[in-house]
Amino acid sequence: MKLDYQSIVNGSAVHRLKDSWVQFPNARFLEIEFQHTEHKAENASNVTMFIPIMQHMLPAITKVYMTVSETKEHAQCVYDTSLQKLLEHVCLGRQWVSMEATSVKQTHTIEHLVPANSLTRLFCQWKHDNHQLVAQAIRANATSLQYLVIFIFSPTNISSIILDPTNRASIFPNLSILSLSKFCNEELETVPCIPDVVPFPRLTALEMGFTCPFSDDVLLRGNHGTLNELIIRLDYRTMHILSTYQSTLRGPSRLSYLVIVKTDLEISKQYAHTIHTFMSNIIPQLKKLFINGQNILEHLLDLLTHNPVYYKLQRLVMFSCEIPLVQLVTLLQKIPTLKRLTCDVTSLGHEASGMGLAQLIRSLHAQLKPLKLHLGEWTIACGRAVSVDITALSIILLASTCPHLKSVYYPVQSEDESLKVFSRVCMLQQSGEFRDLVDSNMYFSLTTISPYSVIRISTSVFNLNLPKLY
Repeated sequence: MKLDYQSIVNGSAVHRLKDSWVQFPNARFLEIEFQHTEHKAENASNVTMFIPIMQHMLPAITKVYMTVSETKEHAQCVYDTSLQKLLEHVCLGRQWVSMEATSVKQTHTIEHLVPANSLTRLFCQWKHDNHQLVAQAIRANATSLQYLVIFIFSPTNISSIILDPTNRASIFPNLSILSLSKFCNEELETVPCIPDVVPFPRLTALEMGFTCPFSDDVLLRGNHGTLNELIIRLDYRTMHILSTYQSTLRGPSRLSYLVIVKTDLEISKQYAHTIHTFMSNIIPQLKKLFINGQNILEHLLDLLTHNPVYYKLQRLVMFSCEIPLVQLVTLLQKIPTLKRLTCDVTSLGHEASGMGLAQLIRSLHAQLKPLKLHLGEWTIACGRAVSVDITALSIILLASTCPHLKSVYYPVQSEDESLKVFSRVCMLQQSGEFRDLVDSNMYFSLTTISPYSVIRISTSVFNLNLPKLY
């Protein structure tokens, strides 16, 4: 349900709802739109009268979302006690109360109207003209916030989201998700070390896919046992933090979702031990892993090769990575739990093995066939980087060794390209070299689900999920 605050102020909502005295017992979501408009003091009684009406009308509201209209540039909202009482009733005790602070007006509304420590979800834009107000709004709701998203448009020091002007730190005991996104070209001002404080003790998700502005481990401090999702960029700053504050890496981890945005080759060499330690502690617990960069792939393959550990990965996404089919087989051997895979097989690797093409495929087939693989979906990351023959041979190998594989997604750059891959797969299936490897009852079909062409795999022609023809 959506309420226009202006209709409450002028009394139209009061009289209309009082006369009908309707009730919405199943309504759970309430949106209130505030307009920056002047109103007379005597209209405050309309706001006061609306409180009991709303108590009767919306007895089961658990979620509140507040918006601020930006239509009038020069008008100002009258912040009176009656409106504050209404907001107190609306906000306090709710499951979550959400608001955006993307402008000075919206941030002023939070400062003047919203009771302290009542917001549970806050979306804000960190700009040059409003960053102090945004920081105040964040700190004012420190104990209630559960979900905080900051879009950074100014490189101004962001330490004030934690520290007040007297350098006293705020603690966010209930904050579960912290998302920081940067939309300015400049690097953020470096935040000095913030020692002896654990501001985010219950953080379960941290998203920060740019150069870390903090000089220490303040974001990760104390939440190693609760953190479930992590999106980071392994640059010099992050590597320095991980190598200097190694206690951040120790202890039992609950991390199940990791996205490594990018890592430069020089950093990978200089901090090889730190990366290895980080991945050794984290990856065995992961269920989802996204990596971007060949050097991270090399660390991952080295870790899988030399660490006889049971891995729980179910989804692996690799962008900007070149992986030969031979190494992909090694990866599947080490992670039989993998269900969804995104990568480019850029070569077969038979040159290094000294085998002929057919001999290599048979050798890899023999390695994979006895395993209980769970792979059900393979997405080719960038089809242009891979030859038709390599892709087709990879599909034949995986289809013949992964009983759960049902779909191969090929990026639609041209229909002719995906059709060539599909035709080559069907030709290889019937060829004398590989006919005995592929089940004669295995069927392939080609369809399109934008932005992919999809090669479906089934042992029954009736299970191919072909598009209906009308």
